Amino acid sequence: MERDILLERLEKKLAEKEKEVEELRKMLSSKTLEELKEELRGEFKKEIKSIEAKIAELSKSVEALMNEVLFIKSELKTQGKKKDIVEIAEKKNVEEKPKKKQIDYDEGIIVID
Repeated sequence: MERDILLERLEKKLAEKEKEVEELRKMLSSKTLEELKEELRGEFKKEIKSIEAKIAELSKSVEALMNEVLFIKSELKTQGKKKDIVEIAEKKNVEEKPKKKQIDYDEGIIVID
């Protein structure tokens, strides 16, 4: 008899707890789930904005580096052209200078400039 009474009490408590659990599930599934979704959306938007800002910054850095490389490349090309002009001018100057004459008279060397 006492055993039956104890079982009935436990069954009632179990039924109450099951109802509470079911109510909590419903509450969690509706309110909390929506709140979590909104919170996650907000966090994702912040992260995306942060990433977009970093990408824009990197893009500017790459553009600046490319401009620097192009500048250096153009400077090297102009220096190469100047060098060619100087070499051509030096060749003309060398050709215009009179060649030194060496004359060997009895093992004596005479150099004329």
